[in-house]
Amino acid sequence: MKKYFALPFFLFSMISYAQLLDKTALNIGYRYTGRNVLQAGLEFRIGESNYKSLIIGPSVLYTRINETDKFIPEANINFVNNGVMFGVSGNQYSLEPRIGISLFNALFLNTGYAFPIHREKYFKGITFGVQFNIAPKGSKFYDRVKMM
Repeated sequence: MKKYFALPFFLFSMISYAQLLDKTALNIGYRYTGRNVLQAGLEFRIGESNYKSLIIGPSVLYTRINETDKFIPEANINFVNNGVMFGVSGNQYSLEPRIGISLFNALFLNTGYAFPIHREKYFKGITFGVQFNIAPKGSKFYDRVKMM
């Protein structure tokens, strides 16, 4: 009897896993947040519309602080509406609201302000960033170009 319950659960998990990967992209980026920072992580797109979508994801930041390498986890959320992007990211040292542009969800160019939330103010001030999102061919992560 347990086999009959396990089979539908297994099939459901495979289908949901495939749909999850279809809207997921790898991100690689550079940001200046009072210091040079490299970023890598995942992005997941919520929404079927070509122009209005919510993009969330975890990332890892790499920077050098006091001559030591630091890897810092970060979470971000972005709302994209017709190429205009509004978002916020947070890590253990700062909270960073940002605004920018999205080019077909393949490239994000953004600026913002990092508010320090830790007594060590490693990230503070005006920020600039560029982020590349890499997804497989035919992915639903990228916006489609409509020809008239």
